[in-house]
Amino acid sequence: MVSLKILLIRLSSLGDIVLTTPAIRAVRANFPNAHIAMLVAKQSADILRENPHLNEIITFDRLAKDKDTGEMWRVVRLLRERKFTLAIDLQRKFRTEILMYFSGATERVGKGRLCTVRVPEQGNKHATEHYFDILHAVGIPAEDQKLELFLTESERRDAVQRLKTAGIVAGKLKVGLFPGAGWKLREWMPERFAAIGNRLVEHFNADVLIFGGQQESELVQKVANLMEMPAIPFAGNLQMRQLAACIEQCDLFLTNDTGPMHIAAGVGTRTVSLFGPGNHIRFQPLGVEHQIIRHDVPCSPCKQFTDKCKDNICMKGIGVDEVWHSISRALQENL
Repeated sequence: MVSLKILLIRLSSLGDIVLTTPAIRAVRANFPNAHIAMLVAKQSADILRENPHLNEIITFDRLAKDKDTGEMWRVVRLLRERKFTLAIDLQRKFRTEILMYFSGATERVGKGRLCTVRVPEQGNKHATEHYFDILHAVGIPAEDQKLELFLTESERRDAVQRLKTAGIVAGKLKVGLFPGAGWKLREWMPERFAAIGNRLVEHFNADVLIFGGQQESELVQKVANLMEMPAIPFAGNLQMRQLAACIEQCDLFLTNDTGPMHIAAGVGTRTVSLFGPGNHIRFQPLGVEHQIIRHDVPCSPCKQFTDKCKDNICMKGIGVDEVWHSISRALQENL
């Protein structure tokens, strides 16, 4: 009989959810028989599907018109029905603290005054370490920072078939490019992505796959049109898990600082990641198989999602040759 019920909360964006997977795994390892539920934004919940460490995924619709009233109380009622014993707020924001408090959980771990165990955020370190600090405060061991996503064999077969239909030859080197980002100032220039794509075909005879989200079809097509060599655009028609399965098929993934960067790390694909305005210490993919490229300009990292930057020097300063050097080294090591 399950006696302990644990609620984990993280309502933020796709990449932030992927970054919680080491903490989820650590909670399950410490409480193998507990019922573990996670409250996440409806828009990102699919990425946790098939995660064997979770018994339940509860969604909060951040785009609901009544998210501050009706949606809040709908979720609160649902949480109270579950009768959680322990709740852990991995986001540490006012909304998530309120949800945790009204869940009725007797032990509440987070940042604010409504928590029974308060864990202030300390220092500039990787997001997974911040999550581990919260777990350590209630005696949960956590050390392994490896991200993980769980795809079904059916999803993998569908990805292979999708690539085959697009004309991609099995056994040939495949490199994914992701020129988009959730924030425009994080985007490297399309013509530079195209230049890298050309070199990949010319020097490695690689298949170049250009990925993008539903809002990035135009950008993906622009990069493809700027290339002199052939490339295969994938944008606008891939669901989140389909994207993850296609990225898993790639030998390397060149990406801006964005959610699919974490997806690539989660499915075990090597990455070369381009950082500009974002906090690379907090969000870079970890491990020797991942490389980041950035320039240490005085204003980086800058305030998230500002639109006041006029020159974007942090991204413009990243040159094609230095990115190509990193990619060549990674591919030669892989081969």
